[in-house]
Amino acid sequence: MSSQLDSLKTRIEELGGPDAYPVVPLELFFEGNDNIAAIGPNLDPHPGVQTFYRVLRGIQERPEASDVVLQVSDVLEGDGEWPFVEAAYVITTASDEQVREWANGLRPDLPVEEGRSWLYASPPPGAPSVPDGYHVVTLYWD
Repeated sequence: MSSQLDSLKTRIEELGGPDAYPVVPLELFFEGNDNIAAIGPNLDPHPGVQTFYRVLRGIQERPEASDVVLQVSDVLEGDGEWPFVEAAYVITTASDEQVREWANGLRPDLPVEEGRSWLYASPPPGAPSVPDGYHVVTLYWD
């Protein structure tokens, strides 16, 4: 198992394990990850894990965004098995529609229930603070 994967699984456990639905930074999840089952596994054709990373990192670098983090929903057993992520949270001043347009190539599912910023907990373990004037936009892959 890679040291990056070890670090990711350790961080998930520090945040309460997968049942707590913690969030992790992009770099921690994507560096060394080439497992298409880890994010957007139902997309056909799958854009590739590194395409997810490039697009989400591009959103994170926009002046309208303060951060982008990933929600872990399952940790699979076995060596080399990367945790499963079903959502990315974009902390931004941009509209929901604008964020979805930026992520269009990743084909996120329809918006999560309007007005609901985090999928499971509010905020989930490991979530960054949301600065004044910013809100959370959820990108979701079922």
